[in-house]
Amino acid sequence: MRRGLVILLLLLLTGGIAQAEVQVFFLPESGFLRVHGEVMMRPVSSTPSFLLFPTAQITELWTDDLISYDVQRGPHGTMVTLTLGQVRPQVFSLAYEGFLDTESIQGSLDRNSLWFPEFSFPIDAAKIIVALPEHWELVGWQSEPPRYPVFSLRDNRADQIAEVIPAAQVVNEFTSRVQMQVSRLTTAINQRNSTEIAALLSPSLRETRLATYLAGLPLSEGQISSEMRDQFTVIFTTNRGLRYHASLVWQESAGRLELRNFQLRPQGTQIPPDLLRSTEDFTSQLRRAVQTQNQAQLLSFLASDIEQGQMPVIQFLLSLNPTLPWTVEYAVYDPFGITVLVPHSDSTRLLLQLGLTPGEQSWLIQHLEVIPVG
Repeated sequence: MRRGLVILLLLLLTGGIAQAEVQVFFLPESGFLRVHGEVMMRPVSSTPSFLLFPTAQITELWTDDLISYDVQRGPHGTMVTLTLGQVRPQVFSLAYEGFLDTESIQGSLDRNSLWFPEFSFPIDAAKIIVALPEHWELVGWQSEPPRYPVFSLRDNRADQIAEVIPAAQVVNEFTSRVQMQVSRLTTAINQRNSTEIAALLSPSLRETRLATYLAGLPLSEGQISSEMRDQFTVIFTTNRGLRYHASLVWQESAGRLELRNFQLRPQGTQIPPDLLRSTEDFTSQLRRAVQTQNQAQLLSFLASDIEQGQMPVIQFLLSLNPTLPWTVEYAVYDPFGITVLVPHSDSTRLLLQLGLTPGEQSWLIQHLEVIPVG
């Protein structure tokens, strides 16, 4: 009896766990991913880190010696750095969710998509259980922990004989309720009513000030219409013809559906990398001109027929905070323009929607709209 107890204590003291397990829920068509589980980590420093896909939202993070952690987001990934009170092997619990870029999947989840953490420290073997929607199947694993896990998946519908779909399709109750919520959301956006938009959101999503952002749709965009592709995908179209791809996740709460996850990106032809780099260089030059208060250079960046007038726009630009980098968040072809994120203060960020036209020496700003996003 005492010998068995001693063996058990030794296992616990050395940090052993019987079977580390990670649960994965993935919707390939929308890119929505939810992961939770635990692994045995073997840190080599007191500040280990890991990298995830750019839109990952951390919902749980814990280990016995955790003092704090820091999250840094960038266009290529989400970097999470831990601070540990003691460097030793220990169980690491983690949960996260978000939308993967569906173009990076290409029939498999691998290191390119950063669907699984890329740890800066070794981990032990762990069992990964993947749940996929109907018609999808996991074909096989190319590698598993402790190596970076990679698996292939396939849509079985591609192998099935096409069937005639009845004209009147049966829509299940949940889909019908989602359609109603999407309709309410569209109406609230068209009314620029942040209170009505917030009533459709989960508490955590309200804290992101999403309602303020959506209600801030410029009046020049006119009304929007929505086309629901499936339970998780909606295409929004403005009167000006701009189209946006929205990925949404609705969740039952107290007898009603509330929006838990939301991601919006312009839909259209992909911008060539060289052209995108050119707009990024222009954004850097614009910020430096603001930083040096160079009005002459700012004037050279403005089209002569800019709607608001050159001098008012220059005064506005000079009022912006150039301390932190400005980043190009989106770029669209028709009409050509970019959306620039400006970290104006600790509590306020601004989205500058810049309509661009080619000039003799640089891009020229032909149109400017500002959206505060909190």
